[in-house]
Amino acid sequence: MTMESCRAVKPRKKSAIPGVTVKQFVGVVPKGCSMPDFERKPVTLTLQEGKNAMFRAVVKGEPAPEVIWKRSKEEMNNPDKYQMSFNDVTDEHTLQINRLTAEDTDLYHCLAVNEYGEAACAAGLKVIQASFKRKAKPFPTEPQEDLKKELQDFRKMLRKRTPLQKKEVDMEQVWHLLLNADRKDYEKICLKYGIVDFRGMLRKLQQMKKAREDRQLQYIYSVTNLKHIKINKEGKATFHLELDLKNPESKIYLYKDGQMINYAFNDDKAKHCLRRAGNKYNFTINQLQLEDAGVYQIKVEDVDVFTTELEADSARGKWSQAERDGTDQTGRQTDKSLFPDEEGAKELLQGEGLGDQNHLKSTSMGKDGQYGSNQDDREHYGSPVGQDGLPARDAMLGGASVGIGLDGAGGMRALDDRGATLGASVVGDAGFSTAGVMLFLSDPPNVDKALLEKLMKEPMVVKAGQNAMVKIPFKGRKPVRATWLKDGDKLMDDTRIHIDKADNFTRLSIFSTNRKDCGDYKVKLKNESGALEASLKLEVIDKPQKPIGPIEVVDSSTTGITIRWKPPKDDGGKPVQSYIIERQQVGRKTWVTLGETDKNNSTFTTDNVEQDKSYCFRVRAVNAEGTSEALESDEVMAAAKALLGPPAPPKIVSASKEFIKLSWATPSKPGNSRILGYIVEKRKKGSNIWTPITELPIKDRKWVVTDLKEGLQYEFRVAAVSATGTGKASASSDAVFVRDPMKPPGRVRDVKVTHTDYTSITLAWVKPSSEEGGSAKGYMVEKQSSDSLKWTQCNTVPTEKTTFTVKGLQARKMYLLRVTATNEGGAGETVALNTYIQAVPPIVSPKFLRDATLKNFMNIKVGGCIRVHIPFEGTPTPEVIWLKDGLPLPSRAMVSTRDGLSQLLIPSAEFSDSGLYTIILQNDWRKKESFSFQVHVADIPQSPGPIHLQEKVLNSVTVMWGPSPTEKWESNLYYVVMKSDSSKGSWQVVGDLIYTNKFTITKLIPGQGYYFRVVAKNYMGTSDPSETVQPWIIPKEKDKFKVRLPKYRRVNQNVPPRFLVQLKPHVVTPAFDCCMSCAVSGYPKPKITWYKDGRNLSEDPTFFSTNDFGVCCLVIPAVTKRDEGEYKVEATNELGHVASKAMLIIKGQVCKTQLMMVLTILSVIA
Repeated sequence: MTMESCRAVKPRKKSAIPGVTVKQFVGVVPKGCSMPDFERKPVTLTLQEGKNAMFRAVVKGEPAPEVIWKRSKEEMNNPDKYQMSFNDVTDEHTLQINRLTAEDTDLYHCLAVNEYGEAACAAGLKVIQASFKRKAKPFPTEPQEDLKKELQDFRKMLRKRTPLQKKEVDMEQVWHLLLNADRKDYEKICLKYGIVDFRGMLRKLQQMKKAREDRQLQYIYSVTNLKHIKINKEGKATFHLELDLKNPESKIYLYKDGQMINYAFNDDKAKHCLRRAGNKYNFTINQLQLEDAGVYQIKVEDVDVFTTELEADSARGKWSQAERDGTDQTGRQTDKSLFPDEEGAKELLQGEGLGDQNHLKSTSMGKDGQYGSNQDDREHYGSPVGQDGLPARDAMLGGASVGIGLDGAGGMRALDDRGATLGASVVGDAGFSTAGVMLFLSDPPNVDKALLEKLMKEPMVVKAGQNAMVKIPFKGRKPVRATWLKDGDKLMDDTRIHIDKADNFTRLSIFSTNRKDCGDYKVKLKNESGALEASLKLEVIDKPQKPIGPIEVVDSSTTGITIRWKPPKDDGGKPVQSYIIERQQVGRKTWVTLGETDKNNSTFTTDNVEQDKSYCFRVRAVNAEGTSEALESDEVMAAAKALLGPPAPPKIVSASKEFIKLSWATPSKPGNSRILGYIVEKRKKGSNIWTPITELPIKDRKWVVTDLKEGLQYEFRVAAVSATGTGKASASSDAVFVRDPMKPPGRVRDVKVTHTDYTSITLAWVKPSSEEGGSAKGYMVEKQSSDSLKWTQCNTVPTEKTTFTVKGLQARKMYLLRVTATNEGGAGETVALNTYIQAVPPIVSPKFLRDATLKNFMNIKVGGCIRVHIPFEGTPTPEVIWLKDGLPLPSRAMVSTRDGLSQLLIPSAEFSDSGLYTIILQNDWRKKESFSFQVHVADIPQSPGPIHLQEKVLNSVTVMWGPSPTEKWESNLYYVVMKSDSSKGSWQVVGDLIYTNKFTITKLIPGQGYYFRVVAKNYMGTSDPSETVQPWIIPKEKDKFKVRLPKYRRVNQNVPPRFLVQLKPHVVTPAFDCCMSCAVSGYPKPKITWYKDGRNLSEDPTFFSTNDFGVCCLVIPAVTKRDEGEYKVEATNELGHVASKAMLIIKGQVCKTQLMMVLTILSVIA
């Protein structure tokens, strides 16, 4: 065990790139700076001898990190062999290894370092030899001189080998894989990657397919004939698809496990190759290796098109076949030497005396950590390979070293370090040994016994604020898992506590220790062979806490002040040695030390005071580590001793015909003197004379009074006595009879519940029978919740009524209630309910509280607000469910339910919001109530298309127009056709409620010019008109002859205009048409002009006016709120003009002012 101050070691950070480790050097990275990380890491390469290898990496970080390349076996000091460079254009750091040889097979490390951290990753290089011929060396008959050194070197090599870490799975790639997989493969992929929600998976795939199709439309017309990865007999993996690209220049990218990889065109020698024939794209992966397994994606620009997977089992099968044949994918012989990051292990067994023949054998890791092989359906275990091609002479197995040698019979024997000897030999056809034996020895974790005993006997002591570190070295079969615990709870890394774990030790570091770190610590070591525990005790010593307050003033006078305190709760791990007392006069800043007391004395008296001066005192505790913080007192005045205040009235504890027992409390204002005792006085009720019951003060706060007369009623009072005299007397106690106590009442009867709600329960009962005991003066009610065994009083004072409401309950919780009758004699027998009662109101079935404002049909304008309030009732409160067309509401809809009112709100209505809305009330007893209403969202129609005129019949014209765009979503749309005589200028309705796109107008006058206008209408309003620009004229036949009539003098018929029938006010329901009419006479024919609120309506297409023989009409289709107001008609000719007015009121929106105007107009007309 060691103690040292150690600098904080920051934990490793997780990088976004798998296989990259990031280590932080500082606690906080400054703003604008960042630690190094890889954007693209180097990949593992497999190349032939004589070629050049190139590793590429792209790093990031601020400031820009320095990139360092290393290899595991040796230094890279040859500049001709190893060339490192940086490309400013692509930001790539490269390592080029020239003229590869078999010795270049190694693990190469890339490190990016700046002042805030370090990022590291590794990539393997495997060099394939052009030929493999090596003669077998004869098995030595005698141990070589450097055998010990070879065994040690091989042991180190084995320790460096680490199993390949399991590749992290990107779930985003898994979803893309499912998106392109056949439905029959869904179950297989879900089981492989741990997806259990099959229905949720199908829903998500539907959403992803729709989103992908929308994105693919940017670049692709269609994607067909998708073929997933298949491995052919030549060991090549192929997959293809057909793409119909919108732009043939669009870029196509290939990704593996989320990382983009390069590929060549029509090059069989390249690792990844693309062949294109028209719209067909065929991808090939050559020289298939185990590391080629993964998820492959094809993207056009940034859009995912196709995802497929090359499984490791498929790649391993093809690779193993080539290995058994002794050739690689190109037919060349391969070297089966161990490779650092290759999964499993491979060993080369070379037979003794077999000439130049090489026997290759593929091995894998067994369950017990041994290397084994499968060949000819038989299982063999062999030792790892030595440098000469023979089985290694030494191997580390579970932490034990095993040596292999020859016995006298020519067989092999294994010697372990424990003295056990095991031997085995396998003799081939030629009589030579060709195989070894792997021995497994149980080796649980082991810690030095002396260290364990020292940890248990001697606690670790450290001062507060310093760092504590415990390092436990151990031995045992790897891996060994170490777990640290404190007081039985598992320790986790945080800002102060850090746990280091290595192959042969574990270390606990605690920074800036404090008293809370004291406790019993334990480390558990465990491997496959067993477990071990080591315990230790950590003590952190510190200065003590401040004494426990408040500081009590024992005595205060003009001659001195005495104070008292309590020892500190925590002495800091060292005993308190003394206390320091200081004083400060109120109004001054300085503190004066009065003195010290020893650890056993917590009282201090000072006589250095001035009369009528106020002081503050503070006390500090002292131990070997220092002085605690100060405990300060309130202000204390050195004044003359004042009389004590009155105590509370004494309480009657019990009474009988012989005595009365009293008790009382100290005065609320004790003054500045110690209480010496109490004077207790008595009097008969109704008397003014108080008599003391003792001659001397009573030191206790209770007394039994005996000198009393039976049957009389007495009152008592008490006063405190101090050195300054007798204080004020208390108020008198309650009057009490000197008699034996009454008999307690009997038990109450018929306890029952009369009412319940969410917060209260009401009980009722019948008073006890007089035969069972004394009469009841009051009743106490108690409650007990279902999750507690404790009874709680519901009323502090006994209630005189036989009913009581228990309030303040929790909703839906179960309660048990009981009632007890009481009187002066005590409490009677308690009576409880037979069962628990739930705090819920009586059950009321769900019900809608509908009124006239709640309608079954709603018309809403696009962009308007859909707001529906639906009140309801039900007990317990029912669950409210909203549906639209039988499905859940869209995300834009907002629902709020509170206090019996549910509201549906859609702030801005769209056409898609039209439909049938349903609200369902449902309670826990499955009682349902539903209400449905229809919502139709519409808008003012858009203008019809251009107008075309066609004359098919004499003196008639067919008007044709393009449909309004509103027809696509509006089923109640119709058209109105109007014409205008070019000589008159006013518009007349010639066709209404037209549901087609043409209309024929007859009885046109030849030679007269006409304009035509078409508007679209629905219940929301009228569209802008679509009209002809040029007048339509029917050719007039030429007159054959003229008849000249004699001129005659007309009779003067000129008459000024006047109204025969005045306008009348109208009250109209919204969305209905309104027709206002009047009758006018006069000669020449008066010109009729309509006005609304002073605005001329002649040019407004939403109003239609007619004048037939003096009968004038104004038609307002589908009236709305904006049509409400005052309408006026004027008749004008050469001789004068007259006017008539009337009001239009929309039903349900009449205000008081409008109503008065209508009544006034009606009275004028009358």
